[in-house]
Amino acid sequence: MVTLPFARTREKAPLTETAPPEDPTTLMARLRRMGQGLALPIAALPAAGLLLRLGQPDLLGRFEALHQIPAVISGAGAAILDYLPALFAVGIALGLNRTKDAAGPVIACLTSYLILARVVLVLNPLPASQLDTPPARWPYGALAGIIGGLLAMAIWKRVAGRRGIPAFAAYGIIAVAAILAGSLLGIAYPAVDRALTASAATVADHAVIGGGAFGFLNRLLTPIGLHQPLNAVVWYLTGDCGNGIKGDMPCFIQAHDPDAGVFMGGFFPVSMAGLPAAALAMWRSALPDQRRRVAALLLPAAAISALAGVTEPIELTFAFIAFPLYLVHAVLTGLSLALVNLLDIHAGFVFSAGALDYVFNYSISTRPLLLLPIALAYGAIYYALFRFAIVRFNLRTPGREPAPADQDEATAPTAPPDRHPPSPATRRTAP
Repeated sequence: MVTLPFARTREKAPLTETAPPEDPTTLMARLRRMGQGLALPIAALPAAGLLLRLGQPDLLGRFEALHQIPAVISGAGAAILDYLPALFAVGIALGLNRTKDAAGPVIACLTSYLILARVVLVLNPLPASQLDTPPARWPYGALAGIIGGLLAMAIWKRVAGRRGIPAFAAYGIIAVAAILAGSLLGIAYPAVDRALTASAATVADHAVIGGGAFGFLNRLLTPIGLHQPLNAVVWYLTGDCGNGIKGDMPCFIQAHDPDAGVFMGGFFPVSMAGLPAAALAMWRSALPDQRRRVAALLLPAAAISALAGVTEPIELTFAFIAFPLYLVHAVLTGLSLALVNLLDIHAGFVFSAGALDYVFNYSISTRPLLLLPIALAYGAIYYALFRFAIVRFNLRTPGREPAPADQDEATAPTAPPDRHPPSPATRRTAP
């Protein structure tokens, strides 16, 4: 029940009704806020990918009558991907900031990133032919934005606002720290680059295991919001497809690398068919008097998952109340990525793994037709497993919640009145 601001209540709710607030100083809380911050710039990537893709030669670029319009559209989308490190730094500031004033932390994180990235670049200069390379292709790429943002926020929380320390002094401390951190990272970059290249080569050689592990962890961490840091590393840092372009998603969208999509293609069967089938199974498993309500909740979510690849509306309906089902879902997601990589299918997305992205990026995918029979099989598997588990183990999925006790008493049948009152002899009973 919602209490209006002007309503007065005489009785206070018992303390056991509300969960204690989460301690903002715990590592889990900080990681969750970091993930929420990284999700902000990631939310801008679908628009960037859409613009970048529209201007490609196989789409709008094929029409000579449009002149420079496709190049303008594609360049607008590429700009967001090219300056993704700066967007990550801003996202870190907004995610970890706990005060009302967001301007100071944002400027601090941007300052820290710009200094750190430039120092690393000075110590590891690019070839003369790549002097116009955008920041996303500098050493460390998007990781520099994350490191710079974390460094600035760690200092800002301890320095800014202290008595006797003006704002310009806080920025100066952050600048000095960024120079030192950039120097250390710049010296270490050759070794780090070799390690990242070796790890990417290992994943490429063992894409079945690597993709499967990522798919499992991605889904397992989604309910608590910790999948975004993992996505940032895997999709925007891992792998190098030449010309300084790093990350599975940029290599697929920008470079059209036929080997990219190792960490994306396996999500299509799950989003387009698996989870919609799970929603259908939960709807069919609901109690008869609850099916209309559950249909209004799950069927639109199933359509959104199939078309746009937005899976959270379905996942969050059973992630906490039926965690064994969610664990099965995470395992099936990992198996999907492993299977797709085993079959050498390479597909990707700019928004999520829905039918729209499947059609939109069909021409730059490798063996995308094979995703359709896999999706159909996954739909059948999800429906059968969810239907069996819900009914067999009486899982509390939507529409199967037990009725409240007061409702049971109100709807319980009452005994009919006795039409034959007891005789006077019967009324005299022992005390």
